Amino acid sequence: MIKQQSRDFAMFCFVLVILLQTPLRADEFRPEGLWLSEGYGYFIEVTKDAVVVNEVTAISCYLRAFELSKRSVEPDGSWRLTAVGGSAEAFLIPGTTTSMRISQTGAVSDIALNRTSGRPRVCREVTADTPLMNFEIFWKSFKEHYPIFHLKSVDWDMLGAHARGQISDDTTSEELLDILISLIAPLEDVHTGIAAEALEREFLGLRDDSTVDGVGWSSEVQATMAQTFDDALDVIQSRYIEGELLEFCNGHLSFGLLPDGLVYLRLDQESDYSDEPDFASQLAAMEEAMDSIFGSIGNAKGLIIDVRRNYGGYDILSLALASRLTQSPYFAYAKVARADPNDPLKHTPAQPRHVLPSSGSGFYGPVVQLIGPYTISAGETLTQALMGREPAITRVGENTQGVFSDTLPRHLPNGWRFWLPNELFLTEDGKYFDGPGIPPDVKIPVFRSADIEAGRDPALDAAIDLLSKPAP
Repeated sequence: MIKQQSRDFAMFCFVLVILLQTPLRADEFRPEGLWLSEGYGYFIEVTKDAVVVNEVTAISCYLRAFELSKRSVEPDGSWRLTAVGGSAEAFLIPGTTTSMRISQTGAVSDIALNRTSGRPRVCREVTADTPLMNFEIFWKSFKEHYPIFHLKSVDWDMLGAHARGQISDDTTSEELLDILISLIAPLEDVHTGIAAEALEREFLGLRDDSTVDGVGWSSEVQATMAQTFDDALDVIQSRYIEGELLEFCNGHLSFGLLPDGLVYLRLDQESDYSDEPDFASQLAAMEEAMDSIFGSIGNAKGLIIDVRRNYGGYDILSLALASRLTQSPYFAYAKVARADPNDPLKHTPAQPRHVLPSSGSGFYGPVVQLIGPYTISAGETLTQALMGREPAITRVGENTQGVFSDTLPRHLPNGWRFWLPNELFLTEDGKYFDGPGIPPDVKIPVFRSADIEAGRDPALDAAIDLLSKPAP
């Protein structure tokens, strides 16, 4: 009798698991309730018309970090969401009765959510706004989510212990900010940063070999580099381009003809392509530009893509360009996020992305890509997405910056904002390029003052030479 009851209970549990894991029909999707994310540190509350996102660590809960309102229900049952007070869009995507996904428009991966029966304990308590608690939340957020401490030669526990000893109830805001900056500066990671609006101060990390006079990426350094980039572009325009550089996408994409049937294409970011802030308008502007450019170059001998100054943006826009350069699908990358707050080497299941041929105009001949330390974020995911293209693309210049993840936004009780990476973009064999960046095939320094002053561009010269050589 006992054995029969055990078998019956086991069968009941088996059937229950099957029911819970069965995909829902569109009319069955009922996401209302409480959810926890896999990785990312989100506790999410879904009501009949809104999605409230809370930021959680083991010691804190920042309530209502941001909110999304329900805009419509799609034919597949997904909820279309719009950020309250902003233009960002996202979707709640049906899964099972206990799982679903949230997908931000323009992103190349989703966040998996699992239903939970109650609020995390830390979200039932008030998080104190003291110098020490602000420090602990900042330190703990990196401890739980930063994915590449092992590549940075940084002992986060030791840094935290040292910094913690400098903090008391009398620590001023200026002093606390300096301490937090001293924590993340050694990471040399441009996807780490902190903003204290009340103090009118902001810090962004940067790899040491791409700083200016040893200074991080402050607003002053950005202004200096902006002038360098403008001067370098003037050299390209005056010495290399036949005619004028034509601008598209609010000037972030430019195109011109080079001698001997070569084409020059420059992207300085993958965002703000349209005066309309929504992603659909950004993508439409890019597709229109690609149709115009690739529809006009005819039988060009070769294409040079210049992303040596590219600060990133939407990864989907990078894939949209890659799709214009192939006639066959191929693997671009697989994206994972750190999944375990106690183990930085444990990741969420990989979400692969492929480059799919576009139905619009394209170019399928020889391509050289110009890269360097100011090839950042979506500029780097573009570079990685082009690595599987056939015929192979030759990279000329220097290593890219080495930051691929979307940034994970976070808040402190004192009102400061900070951000950090928590994702990796993997090759087919599981490698990633965070830290040192993607290397060139032909190494040539970029943006050297001496070259700009002399009116030359050695990397562009090398690209032209490569494409001008007769095919083997």
